[in-house]
Amino acid sequence: EKKEWEENKRGEKQKEEKKKKKEKKKRKKRKEKKEKKRRRKKKKNKIKRKKYLKKKKKNILIIGGNSLIGQEVIKLSNSNGDNVIATSRSTIDLPLENFIQLDPNEDLSGLDALPDSIDALLYCPGSISLKSIQRLDIADVKEDLRINFEGAFHVIKKVLPNLKKDNGASVVFISSVAANTGLTFHSSIAASKSALEGFARSLSAELAPKVAVNCIAPSLTKTPLTEHLVADENKLKSSSERHPLNAIGDPIKIANFQK
Repeated sequence: EKKEWEENKRGEKQKEEKKKKKEKKKRKKRKEKKEKKRRRKKKKNKIKRKKYLKKKKKNILIIGGNSLIGQEVIKLSNSNGDNVIATSRSTIDLPLENFIQLDPNEDLSGLDALPDSIDALLYCPGSISLKSIQRLDIADVKEDLRINFEGAFHVIKKVLPNLKKDNGASVVFISSVAANTGLTFHSSIAASKSALEGFARSLSAELAPKVAVNCIAPSLTKTPLTEHLVADENKLKSSSERHPLNAIGDPIKIANFQK
């Protein structure tokens, strides 16, 4: 009887174990099925988002569109089918549907006509006042600050509501390598661009994650502002050799980097 009882007990235990294994198998299958469904849904949503982003026409505001870097970004954005709104103190010799002539430090009422939502803002205005400290006047420093930093401050204050309406807007300021590298005769431009970079760092923390704020700090770049620095082959060669790539900055490459 005892032996029979033990055998029955073992049989019941085996049945219980089989039942548990079966249940475990079922749970595993249900879990795998659920996971497959979740992955399919995620993939479908990803494809939908890609299609949406591809179709979406972006509103891009370019301040200082007459600069060479600004012009290259306008061309690139136009080729992507984006809606470009460019501003400049002088007219821009490019096909543009939306152009506003203004100074970032003066009347900004022209920006009242902007779309409700802005996807990207590029601030290009810059200056290049290369003087020794003996020749530098406080008026030079104030002017550099006015162009490079104060204008950016006024524009951001004006268009921040438009940037916040977009889901993931981006702001890019054009700075200079001079802000973080000691270069002779660059004390004024270094001070103004350092102010701009400090402003950008604080803004990036303040506006995240709604608005991304960044700076691009090129070295010497071939633009009308720097023509006198690369006016002949010797100057160009000398400037190029000071860079690891043995070449000065190219506005087209900088424009593509901002893409």
